Amino acid sequence: MSTSSNPPCRILIRSKAGVELYTVPERPGDATPLQLEDPFLVKGLTSLHQCAPDGSAAYIHITGKGITKYTLADQKEAYCLPNTVGVQMLHLSPSGTYLLTWQRFNAETCPLNLQCWNAADGKLLAGWALKNLRRDAWPNVQWTADERCAMAMTTANQVLVYSAANIQEANGGEARYQDVLKVEGITILSVPQTKPLQNMALYYFTSFVPATKNKPGRASLHAYTPGKTNSGGGQYPSLLLKSLFQAEEMKTLWNPTNDAALIVLQTAVDVSGQSYYGSSQLFLLNFANKEVVTVPLDQEGPVLDVGWMPNPSKPPHCFAVVAGRMPSMATLHNGLTGEPIFKFGHAHRNTVSWSPHGRFLCLAGFGNLAGGMGLWDRNKGKLISAGATNTAQLNANGNLKAETTTGYGWSPDSRLFAASTCTPRMNVENRVRIYTYAGEQLVDNLPWLKNQYEPDKLLEATFVPAPLTKYPDRPLTPPPDKVVINQHSSAPVSASSARKYVPPSARNRIGGGTSLAERLRKEIEGTMQGAAKVTRTDTIKKVAPTVVGLAPPTKSKSAQRREKAKIKKQSEEQAVAAIQSAVQADESQEQLDPEKLSRKLKKLLKQIDDLKAKDPSSLNDAQKKKIQSEDEILKQLKELGI
Repeated sequence: MSTSSNPPCRILIRSKAGVELYTVPERPGDATPLQLEDPFLVKGLTSLHQCAPDGSAAYIHITGKGITKYTLADQKEAYCLPNTVGVQMLHLSPSGTYLLTWQRFNAETCPLNLQCWNAADGKLLAGWALKNLRRDAWPNVQWTADERCAMAMTTANQVLVYSAANIQEANGGEARYQDVLKVEGITILSVPQTKPLQNMALYYFTSFVPATKNKPGRASLHAYTPGKTNSGGGQYPSLLLKSLFQAEEMKTLWNPTNDAALIVLQTAVDVSGQSYYGSSQLFLLNFANKEVVTVPLDQEGPVLDVGWMPNPSKPPHCFAVVAGRMPSMATLHNGLTGEPIFKFGHAHRNTVSWSPHGRFLCLAGFGNLAGGMGLWDRNKGKLISAGATNTAQLNANGNLKAETTTGYGWSPDSRLFAASTCTPRMNVENRVRIYTYAGEQLVDNLPWLKNQYEPDKLLEATFVPAPLTKYPDRPLTPPPDKVVINQHSSAPVSASSARKYVPPSARNRIGGGTSLAERLRKEIEGTMQGAAKVTRTDTIKKVAPTVVGLAPPTKSKSAQRREKAKIKKQSEEQAVAAIQSAVQADESQEQLDPEKLSRKLKKLLKQIDDLKAKDPSSLNDAQKKKIQSEDEILKQLKELGI
C-alpha cells in the first residue's frame, strides 16, 4: 500500500466511446484507488478538450453540441457555449479566466469567428473576425501571465493591446484596444504564460518577421509598459534583435520567471542537403545582459527539442537540449550563459519532458523513433530508470522502451509519466502506459483494461493538472529490489537480468553477440559518449554558427590556391629548418676532422671561381656575398695548415 498522504492523481482519457476520468495509483504495489460508478464525463464522439490550469474543470467539444464545461469534482455539466458546434480550436488563459475559441468564418452566421468567453459562467465577452488561421500563430489573442492585458497580432503589421476591462466591456462585439504597437511584417507573436514570482511592471513579448528579397528575417524581443507606449506611430523598438536570412519559423520558449527566453529559428528545407527535416539554430535571449547568445551544441545537426526546467522557485535556471543527427546528444545548459553543464550522452532521442517540480527529466525517442525512454534525476545527474525491476522493458543502455508513443506527459505530483498510442496517428495497439519516475510500469492495478482501447479507439490521454503547491517536491524513494552493475555498461541492471544466456559458439567471441549486426551495433555504441558533467576544464565542440537556411560557406578557387601555396611554403620552411639543423650538426662533427673541413672549404672556393667567371650583373645578392667570403675561406685553410 502507498504511504503517501497526498491525493491521487487523475487522468482524462478521451476515446471514441466518450471521455472518462480515472484516478491512478502512485506505484505498482499500491491498491487501485476507488473510482466513481460511472467514469464517463461524456458518452459519444468528441473532437478536443482542455483542462483548467487548476484542474477544477474540463472543456470538451462534443460533436453536434459544442463546447461544454464539466466540473471534475462532481463530474457534472456546468454549461454549454451557444453556437460552438463548429469550433476547431480552443485555448485557456494562463489562470483559466478566459476561454478563446475559433471556427470557420461565415459572413452571415458567424462574422466574429474568433471569440472570447468568460470561463466561469460561459458569457460571451468579445469577438473578432479571423478568416485565415495559421496553426503556428495560435492562439491569435494571447494574455499576459497576470491576465491584465491581452495582445493580438493583425494583418496590418500591428500588435493590438487590450486591457481586461476592454474585453469585458465589449458585450460580445469587437473590443476596443488601448495601444497599437507597429511591427512591420510580423507573422509570429509570443507572450510568456508563466506568472513570475514578483509583480510585473512591464510585459515582454517576441515577434518574428520572415526574410524578404532584400532584407534578412528578424527575431526581436520587445518590452511593453502600459501607459508608456511610443505614440509616434513608428516601428515599435526592440530590446534585443537577431537578424538572419531565410528563416521561415520561430518558436519561443520562456523561462519560468520570464527574464530569459530561448528562440529556435528553423527552415523547412535544408539547402545544404544534410538534413531531411530542415535546418535550425538555437539562441538564448539574456534580458539582464541585453545580449543574444548562440547556444553551443556538442553535435552538428538539427535542434530536435528544447525544454526549460519549469520550477520558478528552484534557481539557478537551466534547460535541456536534444540536438544533432542520430544518435543525438542531449545536454543540460546554464540558463544565464547558455554554456553546457551536463551531458546525458548519445542516444536515439528527440523529446524533452520535465516533471512539474523540475526534479525528474524524461529524454525519449518518440514519434518516428523506436520509443527509447530514459528517466533522469536532475539533482543527482543519475539515470534512475535503469534500476527498474521490470527489466523486460529495458534495453542494453538501461533505458525503457515505449514503442509507437504519440502522446506523453507528467502527473502534477511529478511521480508518474504517461505514454499513449492514439488514433489517427496510430490505428493499431491503442493504449495508455503509466510509468513511475523510476521506470516501474503500472500494469495490474490500473482502473481500465489493458486492451480496452484496441485497436483504434483511443483519441487522447492527459493528466489533470494541479497547482504546483498542491504536491510537495519529493526525492527518490529507495527501490524495492537490489541492483547490480553490468560490467559492460555504466547503467545498473537487476540481478535477474545480469545472467544473460550466451550460446557456446559465442562465449569466446570478442565483443560477444551472435550475429554480425549485433557486434557492429555494440561497436558503434562503444564509441558513443555516456553521461558526464561538464567542468570548466572540459572542452565542448562548438558548432560554428551558420545562417539558418543557407548552405555552409565554401571557399573560392583563388582562396583554395592561396591556402595550398601557404601550406606548401610552410612545409618547405620546415624542411629547410630540418636541413639546417642537420648541417649544423655535421659542422660540429667536421670541426673535429680537419680533412673533412678542408674538402668542404675547397668545394666552396671552386664555386666562387665559377661565379667569378660569370657576368657580375647577372649575380644575385647571395652569390655576391659568397664571392666576398673568399678571403675568409682562404684564412681558414691557412689555419688548417693546407
